[in-house]
Amino acid sequence: MLQYYYLRYVPKAERSRVVGNLERLINQLDREVPDKDSEQTLLLATWNIRNFGKVRRLPESLMYIAEILSRFDFVAVQEVVDLDDWHEVMKRLGPNYDFIASDKTHHKLGSGGERLLYLYDKRKVEFQNIAGEIVLPTDMLITEDTAGEGGALYQGKQFRRTPFITAFRSGWFKFDICTVHLFYGSSSGSKLAERVQEIDRVADYFADRAIEAQKDGRSLILLGDFNIVHPDHETMIALRRHGFRIPDALNRPSNLDLTKYYDQIAFMTDEETLEFIDRRTDELKKANAGIFEIFKSVFRDQDTQEYEAELRKKAGGKDKQGAALTQYYKSSWRTFQMSDHKPMWVRIKSNAAAAYLAGLKSD
Repeated sequence: MLQYYYLRYVPKAERSRVVGNLERLINQLDREVPDKDSEQTLLLATWNIRNFGKVRRLPESLMYIAEILSRFDFVAVQEVVDLDDWHEVMKRLGPNYDFIASDKTHHKLGSGGERLLYLYDKRKVEFQNIAGEIVLPTDMLITEDTAGEGGALYQGKQFRRTPFITAFRSGWFKFDICTVHLFYGSSSGSKLAERVQEIDRVADYFADRAIEAQKDGRSLILLGDFNIVHPDHETMIALRRHGFRIPDALNRPSNLDLTKYYDQIAFMTDEETLEFIDRRTDELKKANAGIFEIFKSVFRDQDTQEYEAELRKKAGGKDKQGAALTQYYKSSWRTFQMSDHKPMWVRIKSNAAAAYLAGLKSD
């Protein structure tokens, strides 16, 4: 249960509004995300929470983020810059949750000093004491045009932000998981080529574990922010070519303006798991995959005036009026309170007792 007493950190003058927002968010989550159960399924999500810990968030924002996270058993989180705010979120989640985070990437790599992180509900998910970051062998190093566009000088290098691999178990479902926040660069030229290479290398590297994983009955999950442009783009081809499959139900944009397919959850697993995820239903509550709309209940399009005083504290909103202020609120300010990415999630069967017992009868 979320620790709602942290709402006391919200100023009294704002508390009624914040509680109303939270109630609306709770109702939306109740309608659109399946209930967590103890034994049958695993609710797994990925969410890039924009510049988390780098920019000041309102106390209410931390509560909204915690409420969303609490609806999943396991969440891969990207773009965690500083852990102070994350520890505040953990306090709001309560004692049943734990996390494991990677070290910061070095600022000289142009990656913002970010961490990758896994949050999990200890009542449902067991960390299996294996964690590491991908270090590419020499023959897989990423090439960069160091002489500018069209130049001839290249060098081999590692990822800008090192992918983070761990091993977990939920019930009968054992999984090795790798989360990424891959290089964006630009939409063309050598920087796009570098992005494609990063996607290709992480999928190739992680897929090498497939045979070993299958022997142990483990699934491989590769997820996070790939900065993929669209399903037919070379960025997606680079992910798929090594055998990873993306559920049809997640073949949708996940950024705010619904133009990019940056976030992905890709699997190398048994056919039954993928068929379960792709099961069709018109009822959101019974779906096995989805993308959660974060601004439907909080920081809504029509809420600009509620936050005008906060908007005026920022250089971007200080001198804006009317439609310009609203545009700043919608396209920028609120994305630093929540994110410019939406949480993407899947539901996976985690109880294989029936199949195991049936197999014993036939042995």
